[in-house]
Amino acid sequence: MRQYPAIFLLLLTISTYAQKRPLNDSDFNTWSLALNPVISNNGRYASYYIYNQPPGQATQVIQAIGHSWKKELKAFQPITFTADSKYAVTKLANDTLLLITLGTSLELINPGVKKYTLFQQADTGWLAFQRQGGNMELHNLKTGAVHRYNDVSDYVISGNGRFLFIKSQKDSITYSIQAADLSRHTTKEIYRGKEPVNIIADDKGTQCAFLTRDKETIATSWYYHRDQTGKAIVAAPRMQLQEGMTFSNFDKFSSDGNFIYCILSGNHPAPPAPNPARLRLRTFMDTKLNEEEEPLRCQAIWYLHNNTILQVQDKEESPFYLAGFYAGSYNPHSTLKLLDKTLAHKGEWNWNENALSSRSLVDLTNGSRKQVTLPGDRNSASYVLSPQGKWIIYYDAGQHHYFSYHVATAERKNITAGISATWTTYDNDDIPFAPYLNLPLGGFSDDETTLYLYDQHDIFRIDLTGKSAPVNMTNGYGKTHNIVFRFAFPPNEHTGKTILLTAFNRTTKEDGFFEIAKGKLRQLSMQPFIFTGPEESKYHLRTPPVKAKDADVYLVQKMDAASAPNIYVTKDFIHFDAISDVHPERQVNWLTTELVDFTTRDGKAAQGILYKPEDFDPKKKYPVIFYYYEKISECLHLYIRPEPSMGPMNIPCFVSNGFLVFTPDVHFDIGYPGRSALQTVLGAADKLVQLPYVDSTRMGLQGHSFGGFQTNYIITHTDRFAAACSAAGFTNFVSAYGSIIGSGYSRQGQYELYRDRIGASLWERPDLYLENSPVFNIDKIKTPLLLMHNMEDNDVPVGQGIEFFTGMRRMGKVVYFLQYEGQGHSIFDKPALDYNTRMLEFFNYYLKGAALPGWMTDKRAKILHAKGLKN
Repeated sequence: MRQYPAIFLLLLTISTYAQKRPLNDSDFNTWSLALNPVISNNGRYASYYIYNQPPGQATQVIQAIGHSWKKELKAFQPITFTADSKYAVTKLANDTLLLITLGTSLELINPGVKKYTLFQQADTGWLAFQRQGGNMELHNLKTGAVHRYNDVSDYVISGNGRFLFIKSQKDSITYSIQAADLSRHTTKEIYRGKEPVNIIADDKGTQCAFLTRDKETIATSWYYHRDQTGKAIVAAPRMQLQEGMTFSNFDKFSSDGNFIYCILSGNHPAPPAPNPARLRLRTFMDTKLNEEEEPLRCQAIWYLHNNTILQVQDKEESPFYLAGFYAGSYNPHSTLKLLDKTLAHKGEWNWNENALSSRSLVDLTNGSRKQVTLPGDRNSASYVLSPQGKWIIYYDAGQHHYFSYHVATAERKNITAGISATWTTYDNDDIPFAPYLNLPLGGFSDDETTLYLYDQHDIFRIDLTGKSAPVNMTNGYGKTHNIVFRFAFPPNEHTGKTILLTAFNRTTKEDGFFEIAKGKLRQLSMQPFIFTGPEESKYHLRTPPVKAKDADVYLVQKMDAASAPNIYVTKDFIHFDAISDVHPERQVNWLTTELVDFTTRDGKAAQGILYKPEDFDPKKKYPVIFYYYEKISECLHLYIRPEPSMGPMNIPCFVSNGFLVFTPDVHFDIGYPGRSALQTVLGAADKLVQLPYVDSTRMGLQGHSFGGFQTNYIITHTDRFAAACSAAGFTNFVSAYGSIIGSGYSRQGQYELYRDRIGASLWERPDLYLENSPVFNIDKIKTPLLLMHNMEDNDVPVGQGIEFFTGMRRMGKVVYFLQYEGQGHSIFDKPALDYNTRMLEFFNYYLKGAALPGWMTDKRAKILHAKGLKN
């Protein structure tokens, strides 16, 4: 008798599990996730968002680490912890500023706050805020003292937190700026007159600059120096700008206060000449196919010592902040910038000399520049300037080695000679441009004598002075075990005791952490989850650990395909304790994943992910949909949020509603992208039909964009699949080859160099363009197709979809063509919801035998379906 309650509970659990409902439309707008972890400097408090809780909003959680104190708020702005970890500050949705004393119930509530700033002055924290009515308060968070100012329109705080510049309106046309010394508690008016705008201050609070504008928007520059000018004066700097450029506004002072970064804008062009024929003329001499669509903005320097504003970025050059290409590389305080200049679109790099980039090193202290690339250099995209400007590092694709360029001496040196490593990308190793795609740098030591390089697996330490030989810091363990090692934090932040590494196993897809201690590599944890994720992923943004500034306490995000990402705390990267518990997937019939090894039809070893519903019954027969793009198996443990299908199918939605989904990795042969996809998907199908629960007669295909092209190719070369859905995919490589997309990009380069993987021009290999054009084999199609391609698609020309539809219609093939007004390459909102519903109904009919939906019914369709001629 005592066994009955246990049996009852077991049956109840099984019944509850079996009764979980499938995902539906109502879930898309209510799905919650824990995001954006932040930790206090002492490591005792954490905050994070719960997105979509309540639906359409967000909850901000602040909680103690190690005890029960916790606070939940309606999120509006992120939580900021004070430097001493005593307070948390945030702004609520009703413009209420909240100062929370951590670990207590004490709150300082200030309604109607327009703007606030949390800043530090030496060891003292300050909170400044301006109310909607113009009153301003400064709270000394150490002493509790409060300073009040009336009629404040705006304010700026110096970098050291000592000086405050306050803008006030005196009457309808008169404004004032006061300089407040927070250490001495003194205030001095430095300006009175027209409304000042674009107010900036240097780090020390010694200098201030701002603009006034008249009705014609002509700007007057004002300058104040605490020890030299007494009050702000009209500066009237001399302008040394390129033709067509005008001064726009200030950006900021340099860190040493010697100059000011400025922004220039292009002059408005003169009105066009009369053009009654409405002609747009292009010629073979044009450098670019389209004129610039975005307003032109360039950077300049106001040299205060000679009162000159000098343009230091050319019209065709990249801005300063794009000078580096690896984490932590951009140093805003460096006065050396490496700028990239290209006259034509970079996609024409392989034939147009104007599309080759050049790199110039600009010294902002005097505006001098020196070109560091040589004529015809095809490696310029790899050039990276070290944060302090001592070195330029670049990868020579022809020699397969990295080189250093010593800025002071202009000496170039091969720094990887003798190292056996693959420095180029793994994720894009099967495109023609792959030899030029080197991996991001690992970083530099603080003194810039040491460079850290990533190869496809391991990390190398390079002595830039040449005094010691290169060292493989991970001892080749990564290559031997197919693990990708990367620094968890920039190398200049290493404590000197241990170096924390992230690790991703490309074979098993496990993710975790290692450490290097006393020169030895040690595994901390490798788990079937995602902590940070693979470095080169197209599907998951890496989420590195978050460290407390003054304690060895860390926050990480952890997920797997069946369990939503949540926030965990760890001190050793071996033990992880959850501090959030958000699991919306537990309310529905969710999914599981399984890694499947298979062999493609042309004999290549490959992997893919098999998605199964949570209520999977191995005794049943299931339909399966193949979804593909490039390499996807890295997503084995990726949690996919349910949302309407925006082009690619939303996998959880279809799996929850009774489909299996398989996502095979496609490894492409250059010149044969369509054939590679076909061989891969057929090989995957061969593998899956061996499973007793897969129905070999009910297999479907779905792909978007490049995946849509693969779908189109596959159905023109096999009748094995019962139904297919193709979204925004290419159908005719010949007609698409000469199209212009975006801001004047000829698609020729995409076929010859990049994603579409032909590797040759149309005139060199016309056979390959015909081979990969499904439109020429429409007569062979036997698979019903749901086709989606929108008129506003600015990526894949809509004519590609139209060509395929009109051809299939003429040939009497079963095809349904969806086009959504106002939508582009991907679709959003209600159109995405509609598309998701129609795709689900389409596959329900062809793969599950459901009733024919009304939108698929017409006279001809009824005849075909009545005769059983679905294929």
